[in-house]
Amino acid sequence: MSLKLVRFVPLIVVISLFLASCGKEPLVQPRQEEEETGPGTVDVVENNVDKDLLLQLVNNVRAKGCNCKGTWMPPVEPVKWNVLLELAAAKHSNDMRDKKYFDHTSPSGSTPQSRVTATGFNYTWMGENIASGPSKEETVINGWLGSEGHCKNIMSPNFREMGVGRAGSLWTQVFGTSK
Repeated sequence: MSLKLVRFVPLIVVISLFLASCGKEPLVQPRQEEEETGPGTVDVVENNVDKDLLLQLVNNVRAKGCNCKGTWMPPVEPVKWNVLLELAAAKHSNDMRDKKYFDHTSPSGSTPQSRVTATGFNYTWMGENIASGPSKEETVINGWLGSEGHCKNIMSPNFREMGVGRAGSLWTQVFGTSK
């Protein structure tokens, strides 16, 4: 994984970001909006997912191929976990929970593309799945596989990386391919 960070981010933030991607601790990410908080500040975002299990579930399906509601999607390369895509996903799930909505576009107008761009992830391809209700990783993945559009996102050969965020029963899965 290639992680591009803004030059003014202190080394300690870089180390914290790496460590956050390795455990189940809250996710830490450098803020890009200097005018609001100043350089080097961080956001802490709640995220309660089993990253290894999610990657395993998605990559098992990608390795076998999948019938997405009548459309055969052949096997594709596995995706890797990306902490910036996880951040975009976790922030969206938390926002949906806190503001009590369920949509790809937030009440403030943020879109999947703007959320991914705000993390610093520079993409050529990106996509987003959302779900409401599941309490386990297996259940949310099976639900997405039962929906043609969500399934096609999971099986898209255009995507090389992913991150997932969960807040309560609200899930966001973000896929991308960096430039």
